[in-house]
Amino acid sequence: MDDLLGFVSPPGCRLGRPLILKALTGSTNDDARALANAGAGHGTVVLADAQTAGRGRLGRAWSSPAGENLYLSVVWRAGLDAIEPPLLALGAGLAVSEALDGFTPTPTAVKWPNDVRHRGRKLAGLLAEAIYRGTQPSAVILGLGVNVRGAVMPEAIAEIATSLRIVRGDDPGRAAVLSSLLEHLDATLGRLCAEGFVAIRQRLIERCENIGARVSIGEVSGVAIDIDPTGALRVRDDQGVVHAVRAGEIR
Repeated sequence: MDDLLGFVSPPGCRLGRPLILKALTGSTNDDARALANAGAGHGTVVLADAQTAGRGRLGRAWSSPAGENLYLSVVWRAGLDAIEPPLLALGAGLAVSEALDGFTPTPTAVKWPNDVRHRGRKLAGLLAEAIYRGTQPSAVILGLGVNVRGAVMPEAIAEIATSLRIVRGDDPGRAAVLSSLLEHLDATLGRLCAEGFVAIRQRLIERCENIGARVSIGEVSGVAIDIDPTGALRVRDDQGVVHAVRAGEIR
């Protein structure tokens, strides 16, 4: 954990002020949620060297060994009167992908809605959880897991996951990756909240690996053709009918 001690967010970045670093926790998302419920401000970050109960989308466990990867959660409060949490999650996936491009030999891609992959293998995942006061979200907890230092992936996920060290041949340093992540999240989500989804939609479409490919999501199968202005993945089935898919897991 020594490489993360004394970390300071990039100049001008609103995220990670404060940043709470833990050697071990159950889940950074749970910690950030508790802090948000207690009044923690926009941009508060919980960062852990290891997690015992890390989780990803759809309730899946997220392997979180010590000293290898980045496990963090951001309390996001800005612009929630204008941007719905699912769009914030899409924007976060885009921001993470663009940030990690600075550490990979070839560009990363987004698997809709927000997995980040490199050459078809998962490099980072994101879990967004909203906190509501009545019908209005008061905060969104953006949980990120980024595979950084692992030289060999666990056998159970070796065929579907990778790390920055594997794709580039060396360790880029967790602090450098964290700095880029916070900077890109702040800039991309800030623009999203200020200007709407239209401001980032084309960037996401160009980076989405599913566009033009055959996909199956729930009962819908066909070719993904684009992402609509609401963030839904538009899929044309074999009968030519276009479906707007708003949630689910691509198979």
